[in-house]
Amino acid sequence: MFAGTRLDQVSLDIAPDAYEEETAFWAALTGWPPRRGSSPEFTALATPGTPVRILLQRLGEGPGRSAHVDLACADPDAARALHERHGAVCVTRGRHWIVMRDPAGGVYCLTERDPETGVPPPA
Repeated sequence: MFAGTRLDQVSLDIAPDAYEEETAFWAALTGWPPRRGSSPEFTALATPGTPVRILLQRLGEGPGRSAHVDLACADPDAARALHERHGAVCVTRGRHWIVMRDPAGGVYCLTERDPETGVPPPA
């Protein structure tokens, strides 16, 4: 993997009407306390010492649930360019992430979270 990039979290993409129930389920199942994110559509489940988090992401619309991986990147734009050289395509850019599509059509994100600490960028 590109230097300064690591698997950061598995994002569960959840339909709006199932979000609260899914958040409660995953928090109870893992025993990890839910932390609301900087935006109301995000809740993170993490525990100290665990390198990968679960991020529950409320979709604006959509049918059921899917999942994708997020890669924390020291330099998201450099990581995007590397991924594109290997056949990925940039789908869109969010506030602190870049949505990519791999050659087989799978979607994943390159985030601005620190790959060493998992800390998001300053607001």
